[in-house]
Amino acid sequence: PLSKKFLDIGEAAGLGKNDDFNDWSKGQEGVGRFQVSEQNGERCSGATAFLRKALRRKNLVVRTGTMVRKVNFDNAKTTSSVSYDLMGDDTCKKFNAKLKKNGEVLLCGGAIASPQLLMCSGVGPADHLNSHGISVVSDLPGVGENLQDHPAAVVSYSTPKKGVSVTSKLRLFGGTNPFPVLQWALFKTGLLTSTGCDHGAFVKTDPSLPQADLQVRFLAAKALGPDGMTTFTQFRNTKKLQDGYSFQGIAIRPKSRGRVRLASSNTHVKPLIDGGYLSNPEDLATLRNGIKLGRQLGQRAEWGVYKGTEVYPGNNVQTDEEIDEYIKNSVHTANAL
Repeated sequence: PLSKKFLDIGEAAGLGKNDDFNDWSKGQEGVGRFQVSEQNGERCSGATAFLRKALRRKNLVVRTGTMVRKVNFDNAKTTSSVSYDLMGDDTCKKFNAKLKKNGEVLLCGGAIASPQLLMCSGVGPADHLNSHGISVVSDLPGVGENLQDHPAAVVSYSTPKKGVSVTSKLRLFGGTNPFPVLQWALFKTGLLTSTGCDHGAFVKTDPSLPQADLQVRFLAAKALGPDGMTTFTQFRNTKKLQDGYSFQGIAIRPKSRGRVRLASSNTHVKPLIDGGYLSNPEDLATLRNGIKLGRQLGQRAEWGVYKGTEVYPGNNVQTDEEIDEYIKNSVHTANAL
């Protein structure tokens, strides 16, 4: 009931309605349901959607449980092979996947692992590579730079109404409620098919902007912490959860930039990630407006019997300076990476 209420309240607040956020023939602003990568009640990834169907092809070999260590180059700086080892193999024996003539290597490690692998292979800022004892193949200072992520901040409320939040419905007598689990296992329907934040909105915090700069994710649950991730990490350790609802404001056009650097020449060692969050004041302003919007939505009379009491940021956070301090102390990734 809370998610449906959110849609009605968002429309009543003047945010507009949008039944398809991915229809770029119109503006993205408005409240609605997010489209998610899901099929038959289960998360649908690139592997399940495409790779699984191709596994029978004779020209495809998939290696799992491996860690790519290095892309190898010949004297002409042309890729010749890829070195990898097996996860959990204490011998650290290396294997080489050699390229055929005119073969290619596609790096698909995302915004973190791809620049890490490039630098471990000798492609990146020379001074940084030399500091890790890596032979430089190509001095490219831009590798690992310009990291962009979506920073987020949370507004959360408790509600006096019992048994209406998804988190409380997943608990029974202090343990896991078996009924949603059975419903999902037998029919692939119910609470466990939800991403937890499948309703939301896109908003222009400044009418003069060409497109929305703020995304609002609505969650039919009270946050366990202001950082946005504590609820997910601590849910299993919490026997009883108070009902509530939350708004996660996300700066989706970030101006801040971070970077990725090596902690080691070994790809098994996680790289150093500097998100650069809020280094550009415009991102802080967007999140500040997101906090204010979340409060406006959360306090509207249309919530009726569900209307709750603010938990985060809390009544002691009122001025712009106080809101900014709250954001700086609780900013977190919206999982764009």
